[in-house]
Amino acid sequence: MRLIQSIANITGKILEGLVIFLLILMTGLMFAQFLGRFIFKNGIFWAEELSRFTMVTMVYLGAGLACKGKDHIKITILDEYLKGTAHQILNLIISLFGIGFLAVIARYGFSVLSIVSRQKSANMQMTMNWIYMMLPISSCIMIFYIIVEIIEMFLVKKDNEAVKTEAAAGGNEK
Repeated sequence: MRLIQSIANITGKILEGLVIFLLILMTGLMFAQFLGRFIFKNGIFWAEELSRFTMVTMVYLGAGLACKGKDHIKITILDEYLKGTAHQILNLIISLFGIGFLAVIARYGFSVLSIVSRQKSANMQMTMNWIYMMLPISSCIMIFYIIVEIIEMFLVKKDNEAVKTEAAAGGNEK
């Protein structure tokens, strides 16, 4: 379990670093475009396109980070009423539906790559594979974090039960 948690933490740090870098890059590009257009009267022709692609990449990587932190929007009415095993079963069902949904997105996202490989961006003339690739990659990242969450859900429950058993055994010795 520690290996999985360390991989999840390392992946999270890498994603955080990439999102921060992309935000700084996008801000710098937009500022340079502003300066070029309004101060020097000649903008950078590829800056807006690269900023747009940076934003798309940042959003998809950020979705993976939100999944790691369990920060995605959700309806919690049943969470508030269910406790114990019923709560865990509900979370497991929600997680499995999430994995299924993301697996479909990843599968069709990868299949679209062969179609968009022939398409080039307008200004930078790069293949659109690089942009469309972010959807299945972020789906796989989110699947990974949901699986980690499921593993933690069941291992933490077993660890808590072991601690309660040890405490009960320790309490009986006195």
